[in-house]
Amino acid sequence: MVQTFLWVVVGLLAVQLVLLAVLIVGKQKALKRQRKIAWVKGQVMPIYRQFIEAPEQKWMEPQLPSNKSIRQAAIEEMLIDFQETYKDQKERNRITDLAERHLAPRYQSILKNGGWAERINALYFIEDFRIASLKEEVFSHFKSLAKQDDEYWQCLRAAAILQEPKVVDVLFEESNLSVGFAKELLMRMDEELHQRIMARMFMKDDAPENLLYAFIMLNGERKSERFFPFVEKLMTDERKEVRIKAMKSLTHYGRLSDPQKLSAFFISLFWEERMYAAKLAGACKLTDFKEQLIQLFTDPVWWVRFAAADNLQEFEDGNALLHEIASTSEDAYARDVARHMLTKKGGGNR
Repeated sequence: MVQTFLWVVVGLLAVQLVLLAVLIVGKQKALKRQRKIAWVKGQVMPIYRQFIEAPEQKWMEPQLPSNKSIRQAAIEEMLIDFQETYKDQKERNRITDLAERHLAPRYQSILKNGGWAERINALYFIEDFRIASLKEEVFSHFKSLAKQDDEYWQCLRAAAILQEPKVVDVLFEESNLSVGFAKELLMRMDEELHQRIMARMFMKDDAPENLLYAFIMLNGERKSERFFPFVEKLMTDERKEVRIKAMKSLTHYGRLSDPQKLSAFFISLFWEERMYAAKLAGACKLTDFKEQLIQLFTDPVWWVRFAAADNLQEFEDGNALLHEIASTSEDAYARDVARHMLTKKGGGNR
């Protein structure tokens, strides 16, 4: 019995020693590989830096190692370092040129024959380096995927940032895209593709609601002048949620082409619309709606009263009006929200 126990202990110790040896050898190989990558970077970075900073000067392509794995890793790390250093668009375009020259063929091969992890990494690099020559390959790979996993979503991100027009069709066909992810894709797309999206929304009215919400929100946050008429038009859409999203977006723009469109929203049956009417009046500095804002101080919904009081302060005499309401109003709701706002903002003039 004791002898058996000792054999078990010895066996376990031997296994642990073997594992430790494997880890040490693996670590040594990794360190050796990293040293080679660092050496290559040190040799070639000054030459490529010259290309990025002064492309008009003569320069020669440096000698790169024959080992494809080392070569690719060194160039990837170098270009990542360059991206963190250079922010000018012309310089970043030259970084893309280097990625196109040295990395695109390898990434194309990985998308066709690489394992899952390799493909994911390649897709991230394709997106980071904006390798436009691979946009068709990326989208073709996306179409071949049956499972909606990380690779599926990263394919869409990469295709969107490479301005692949077919992503527009995906946005309209994939009704299960969340607002957040639809917005992610839209943020990567240029104005020309946004124009296509808006035109299709006008012509066919077949946009999934989450795409429409994302489009409205993003243009408001960016204050995109080209899409302002489209967003403003949606303020009178028959769908309540669309109207609310449009009104929220318009608070970012801070203007309305026809302020009278706002009048009806102060007496809307929906408290969200009354609240955004107050916010829009303040964001756009619409002093003509001062009385409507004061009337909302008596609204049964606290959020509406708060929005009215908060946005009344956007006007020059806002604090004076708050003091008057807090002192003289016959409505307890109105007095309460006026005092709350004066306390919250310190009662000082803006």
